Amino acid sequence: MILGKCPYCGGDVIERKTVVRGKKAKLYTCENARKEYDDSEQFVFTSDSTCTFRIYSNALLRYNKRSIGSNEIKNLLNDGQIKVRLHGRSGSSEYFKYAITDKEYGISILWDEECD
Repeated sequence: MILGKCPYCGGDVIERKTVVRGKKAKLYTCENARKEYDDSEQFVFTSDSTCTFRIYSNALLRYNKRSIGSNEIKNLLNDGQIKVRLHGRSGSSEYFKYAITDKEYGISILWDEECD
């Protein structure tokens, strides 16, 4: 399923199912970003990859956001940012922040920006 256009190269962003550290997750990646396991079992980009865009659905798990859905990725690609609901350490408090694409991490939280 095509979710939108890649912000880096203009290719199609697609959704793939994968396993990350033994847990099932979705990978939202550019069709031009190809990865494979090398000899040392590291998951690296292939020599014919022309893009590095990728976001794992569990990328914001450390902020107690369970998963990033395909609708959120569509909005992120169309608008350049999305509002995400995050939770405190105990899970009781919740707050909203904006998230944008990031070359190194896939997605980043704008901590200094306030959501209305």
